[in-house]
Amino acid sequence: MCSALSNISKAVVFGGAGGFGRVFAERLSAAGIQATTVDNRPGADIEGDISADAARFAELVAEVDLVLLCLPQEAALNVLCALDGMARDALLVDICSVKTVVAQTAATVCLNCEYVSFHPMFGPDRVLEGSNGVFMPIRQGRRTLEFRTLVSDWGVQLIDADVQTHDRVTSLVQVVTHAVLATFANVREQLRTEGEINEALVEAFATPIFAELERVSQGMVHENPALYHNIQTANPWGDDVRKRLSQAMTQTLEALSDEDVEATRALFARIAKN
Repeated sequence: MCSALSNISKAVVFGGAGGFGRVFAERLSAAGIQATTVDNRPGADIEGDISADAARFAELVAEVDLVLLCLPQEAALNVLCALDGMARDALLVDICSVKTVVAQTAATVCLNCEYVSFHPMFGPDRVLEGSNGVFMPIRQGRRTLEFRTLVSDWGVQLIDADVQTHDRVTSLVQVVTHAVLATFANVREQLRTEGEINEALVEAFATPIFAELERVSQGMVHENPALYHNIQTANPWGDDVRKRLSQAMTQTLEALSDEDVEATRALFARIAKN
């Protein structure tokens, strides 16, 4: 099948053996784009690490129109530095969860290339259609517009933002959310291991909210801890929102444990969205 796109016909996907790498490679191939996957883990078309052996990938990189970095931050930065001076006028795209550091690096390397920092606000196990994605161009051009159209055609609802806005908003949407889920899972495991609550009854008594918290928190803690650590520590507002979370937890527990119901009533009235 030939690509209907005029500016993107060949792509390389670094991190191609991972969840997002496989998803993007499949979608690109379905669009008629020749997609080659690279990973230092088995399962990619090429097994290797460009940051350790750049010369091996020179010809491949020179021929592609699109370079996708489906990698965590540290690995993405290493690949970006390796690509500097190798990539021609291709479009480079990262999908890192935190954007400040990777955007700073992207502003100083591969300056002859277009660059987009893209954040799919969903996991690789979720369908793209109807999901949200944040689109942050660093250097725009004809391939940027074509990639945007391509992702939009996949059904992703694109949200335009700058890097600072992205990281500020995700300090709540991701940093706080993940900290709350990890805390819930921590308390849940403490009670389980100490045998204070009958596990069979926990399952029998579980409310829909409890069951959903259990499902989501366990799904998170069974994934790569380095990813969630990076989301917490690389976000410039991470320290601030974790302090706010700690303060809010103290305020909430004080109100809920107060003998006077008015404290809880006042808390709920203050935090309820209109």
